[in-house]
This record gives sequence, C-alpha cells and structure tokens, in this order.
Amino acid sequence: MNCHVVLFVDSSMIGGIETHILELYKLLNNNHVGCSVLFYQNHQNQEFYKLLDKEKVEYTFVKGTLSSLIKQLTQYDKQTVIHTHGYKAGILGRVTCKLIGRHCISTYHAGEVGTGKMWLYNKLDLWLSRFSTNFAVSNKIKNTIHNATLLENFIDLPLIKPQYESSKPLRVGFVGRLSYEKAPDIFFSLAKNMQENLNVSFHLFGDGPMKKDIPELNNLHYYGLAKRDDIWHKIDVLLICSREEGLPMTLLEAMAENKLVISSPVGAIPSIINHTNGLLMSEGNEQECQHCIETLLTLTPENRISMTRNAYTVLEERFSGKKQLSLLLNAYNTH
Repeated sequence: MNCHVVLFVDSSMIGGIETHILELYKLLNNNHVGCSVLFYQNHQNQEFYKLLDKEKVEYTFVKGTLSSLIKQLTQYDKQTVIHTHGYKAGILGRVTCKLIGRHCISTYHAGEVGTGKMWLYNKLDLWLSRFSTNFAVSNKIKNTIHNATLLENFIDLPLIKPQYESSKPLRVGFVGRLSYEKAPDIFFSLAKNMQENLNVSFHLFGDGPMKKDIPELNNLHYYGLAKRDDIWHKIDVLLICSREEGLPMTLLEAMAENKLVISSPVGAIPSIINHTNGLLMSEGNEQECQHCIETLLTLTPENRISMTRNAYTVLEERFSGKKQLSLLLNAYNTH
C-alpha cells in the first residue's frame, strides 16, 4: 500500500482514544503501512508523547487554529489519508478536508451524549459525519452515525500469553477517566461499603473532574495517571461500572493480561462478556458490583483460570486486528 496515514487527534490525556491510536499504529506499522500522528495543539500530554516515542511514532503539532490545520493538511500529497479520532479532531478534520477538497476518514469512539457544550459538540460531530468515511467502535454508536461501518477496537497480543495469578486480598481495579459517565462514584461507594471485608482491596487509576471526590479509605488506593505497564500487575480484577461506553480499550487490555472482568451492561460489552469469561451485571450499581465481587471470592482458582482462558480466546478470535486491518485498508485504498 503506497499511501501514508495521518492519525489526527486533539489529545490532553491518556484514555481510550490514545490507547486505540497506539494499537492502530502498531497494526499498520506491522503490516508495512506508513503512519504518523498529527496533534491539533500541544497540550503538554507528556505521558502520551513518551509512549509514542517508545514505539518510534512520528508526530507533529499544529498551532490550535483552523488556519494552521489547513496549512498543514494542504502540505500533504494526494496519497496521504487523514484519519480523525475524537469529536474535536473529527469536526475540525472534516471541515478542513471539505474546504481543501480532501477525503476524510473518522473513527467514532465515544458512546456518551454529554451535557452543555459537550452535548453540542457531539451533535455537531454526528451531523458532520456525512462528510467522511466513518467507523464506529460499537453498534450502538454506529447506529447514530451517517453511513458508518463497525470497527471494533483491537489489541496487539503479547507473543507469550500471561499466566493468571491471584493475590490475597483480591485486588479490584478501576482504570479510566474520573468523570460521571465512567461512574467512579460507584467505585468509591463500593470501597466504602466493603471496608470491613479484608479479602478485597480497591485500586484506582486515572484522572478527571471527579478526582476531588475520592474518599480517604484504608482499602482504597489511588495512583493517578499511570503507565499501562504499571497498572496490570497491581490488580486481579478490572471493574467497569460505567454508565456509558463504546468498546473500552481497558477491557481488551485486561483480557490480554489475563485479568478477571466485572462489567456493567453498556455499549458493546454485553456482546463480549458473559458468565463463561467474566461477570456481566444487569445494572452497574454498587449493589450488583458488590455481589459480583463476593461471587468471585467464592470461586475456586480453577474457575477463575477458566474464565480468563475463555476471555483470551474471544480476544484472539475477534480483537486481534485481522478483520479490522482489512476494513481499514479498504477505506484507505478507496480514499
């Protein structure tokens, strides 16, 4: 394939979109497709830049204005594909490509509607979907977008499959943005309600507007933003108590690391997690979270290992990138 792919994003933290971009770069690079990252502006997102440097990803910045973006995109030759990620990059990328007569490809990641300005931006992002070739990471998101194709998230699987190991107490982790749609408040309440249970501890990774609400509890450990490699050896269970989701990258990462998963039934998760490979709640409230944790505590090591093995099999069959690469190359080649 002769084209070069530019992944356009406006990134100020490390979240699902940033993780997706890293995985997408690895998938394209491993299949001999040239790829780089373009940032709308420099938010001093040093941790993400370090991850890009580690993978030897080429990246550049424009000045955070529409005119600087237009200038940058007009410098690319006709074989360059513009692929946007996130609502802001999607809006600006599609408008700019329309103005300069270039084709735009967009991936829609977020399932939340939002409120206030976020609601308005998401509505504009959806309306402008008619000006791009579109992918969505879940069917729920796909059904809200003009002429979109399902492109489920994917992950570069390790050459050596990790072994399941469990500790005592059982370490339950929350990994994600501390914002309402991710429901860290449920995680806080759960830790508070289970203070007396010495068989379980709670571990919180992430940053966001609800950081100020983290309670001081003996069984709740807060790490802030952490490198992905520093997260998974500190937890045994990933708890997703989100109110809204698409297809969270943290879910795939946990499965790849042979971690147990408990999740609320949001986004694409019910099509992945079931009673054979994890625990899926009917509602993501603190009572059901606690019930699932207590259920895990009663399982034998053999039962837990069986769950993680089944989850890894799903990952290999559905989320290893083979199908996704075919869809992407088709879109890139017809730009």
